[in-house]
Amino acid sequence: MSIQFITIDKKHYLPLLLLADEQESMIDRYLERGDLYVMNDEANPIAVAVVTDEGNGVYELKNLAVIPAYQRKGYGRQMIEFLCRHYSGACHTMLVGTGESRQTVSFYKNCGFKYSHTVPDFFTCHYDHPIMEDGKMLKDMIYFQRKLSRLCCHSLSERTDALVNALVELWDASVRASHHFLAEEDIRRLIPFVGEAIQGVETLLVMYQDSRPVAFMGVENRKIEMLFVAPDCFGNGFGKQLVRIAIEQYGVCYVDVNEQNPQAEGFYRHLGFRTFERTETDGQGNPFPILRMKLEN
Repeated sequence: MSIQFITIDKKHYLPLLLLADEQESMIDRYLERGDLYVMNDEANPIAVAVVTDEGNGVYELKNLAVIPAYQRKGYGRQMIEFLCRHYSGACHTMLVGTGESRQTVSFYKNCGFKYSHTVPDFFTCHYDHPIMEDGKMLKDMIYFQRKLSRLCCHSLSERTDALVNALVELWDASVRASHHFLAEEDIRRLIPFVGEAIQGVETLLVMYQDSRPVAFMGVENRKIEMLFVAPDCFGNGFGKQLVRIAIEQYGVCYVDVNEQNPQAEGFYRHLGFRTFERTETDGQGNPFPILRMKLEN
């Protein structure tokens, strides 16, 4: 699949655009001022998306459509991930508006979007006919937002004291919010080991919002050695993005999880990992059982 940026003859793709927004006059409001992208299967367009600059670091996904024969195969999600990566250096937030369709709302939530706000009576006021979806007439526009980030892979020489300290602080906050089985003395005792691990792990990937690190992952020998997200960014999809990158770009197929952190075990299980071994202690010999997990094909 390839994704093409279209600058001329945008109306050529109107039949596809109408799959997501069925009134041409509404499409005319944003098509020319927006960026149009087309996903092609060889030479055949199978999906489109339009993104507009709404100012103040906010961009909006105005239209996203996949032809019926290619729906439910991951191409919509693929387009969204492409757009979020592409615009991560240009904006901090991606908005998308949709009607109260359970299927569509679920799709955007699964793509890392969170509820933002509602515009009452949008569809009844702006469209010249009733808009129906899932047997229901749409009334309000429900907006969702996804906070964007940029990804950096820091070489060993780039891991300054300032960076390591910032990531240790992120680890500390993340652990306190998620690893409730650890006592205060456990956390303090682990801090030096965490700093050493960040400094020495083979591959260190850090996600930033502006200049602030919001998540990081360490990878070595096809294994995720560490993955932590800032507590105020839990649920924003950063962890999921990093795991997918680890699998697709670094061939990762292993991860260790604290048994006493069932949320983390469920997170990796949802992404295709399964437990194949259990140990009574962690890597430092502490009495915290570890689940060794492997990615299933």
